[in-house]
Amino acid sequence: MKKILSLLIVALFTLGAFSQNSGYKIKIKVDGMKDSASYLISYFGNQRYYKDTATFNTSGEIIFEGKKALPGGIYTLYTGKKVLFEFLVNEAYIELETDTINPIGNMKVKKSDENKLFFEHMSFVSEKQQATKSLRDKLNDEKTPDKEKKEIRDKLTATGKEINNYRLSIIKNHPKSLNAVIYRTMKEPDVPEFTEEKNDSITRLLKYNYLKNHFFDDVDFSDPRINNTPLYHNKLEKYFDKIAYPHPDSIIKDVDFVINKAKAQDTIFRYSVHYLINKYEKSKIMGMDAVFAHIALNYYTHDLATWVDSAQVEKVQDRARKLTPLLIGKQAINLSLVDTSGKKWINMYRDLKTDYTILVFWDPNCGHCKKELPKLAEYYESVKDKSVSVYSVSSKQDAEWKKFIVEHKLNFNNVAVPQAVYEDQKKATEYILQGLTDLKSLNYNTTYDVFTTPQIYLLDKDKKIIGKKLDVELLKNLMDHQFRLKK
Repeated sequence: MKKILSLLIVALFTLGAFSQNSGYKIKIKVDGMKDSASYLISYFGNQRYYKDTATFNTSGEIIFEGKKALPGGIYTLYTGKKVLFEFLVNEAYIELETDTINPIGNMKVKKSDENKLFFEHMSFVSEKQQATKSLRDKLNDEKTPDKEKKEIRDKLTATGKEINNYRLSIIKNHPKSLNAVIYRTMKEPDVPEFTEEKNDSITRLLKYNYLKNHFFDDVDFSDPRINNTPLYHNKLEKYFDKIAYPHPDSIIKDVDFVINKAKAQDTIFRYSVHYLINKYEKSKIMGMDAVFAHIALNYYTHDLATWVDSAQVEKVQDRARKLTPLLIGKQAINLSLVDTSGKKWINMYRDLKTDYTILVFWDPNCGHCKKELPKLAEYYESVKDKSVSVYSVSSKQDAEWKKFIVEHKLNFNNVAVPQAVYEDQKKATEYILQGLTDLKSLNYNTTYDVFTTPQIYLLDKDKKIIGKKLDVELLKNLMDHQFRLKK
């Protein structure tokens, strides 16, 4: 349960507190508990963190109290071995009573209007789930006839509507409550059937667009309490994982849409930026680094990212600036390096005039390169007559490099940084002044952000980046797609 927080999370968590004027006192009695240290756990997004600690006495009572009000949100009582139950904190004084046998089912709310609503809702949902368990079992049974499955789905849908209507009644009757905030945040749009449209494809598109455009309608971006539940995080996650169209340009528009809404409240803005920049920095989907760069350069700035120090902001900004020239659709940075003879300089733009250029960065002592480069060589032999060339870059023009090229028949434009540059730094200046190369070529690792190898880029005839950070299998798929487009 113990968690080491990153600097960014700590900053967000500290600054994200929702303050009230009074302190807090939470008195809980749990029959079956005694002389046991327990913890009050708060949410921040989808993570849980220690907020307070206390000990059950011999009568099974525990009290958490403090002079500063707790941020409103969903909290957890944790015994050190297991979670006993969750409850709401939005009042200065709360008193609950239950037991270890069935903490939620046997809950008695002695003092807390919010928790009366909360546990009544939980009991209602639990009752409905128990009532439909046999139906769900039948639905998952392969022996159940299709006709009966349809009837079961209709019944389950009706039950779902009952639960939704129950939540809507709380929203209507207790609009200022934390419960209402929670259920509004959970709520998804009621998508029209669009029965007037007879074309199924258009109907599906209309439904999708409606869901996408109205997905955040019921989220109160001005209420910081939504950060102290997992619900806003879940909303972001579902939208960007399941609903948003997975193309960088489209995602960037969606990011702008959400972050501009989140500007209504500082901590929600902070969490939104934090979640999205981390998501797309770590994304394995090709091209999503464009989203990271966009967020970094537009929102993770010295003016807006006030929750972190300027050094951290500058680090993220610098990373984004380095990535920007390498994004898909950008013109690849030209390279000019020497071949295996040590005499001929091959300029990627001037000397490679094919429709496609495979740009690969590798080193002979890299274990993964030893597996991928022979595969690339084999693949290249099958497509080289389709106006494809390979510009193959290594760090050193040494014997090991040449040996690998010969042994594995790498019939590429094999180039490297001249060995002389490492032995005499004046040589770099000499080569540059002669117009043979430039600093970006000699420092290609920095120029192309090459910190692991191999790395494969695919460029079109104008040397624009089509694909990047590919393995050979992905390269094949992308090339096949390009060849089909040309037909």
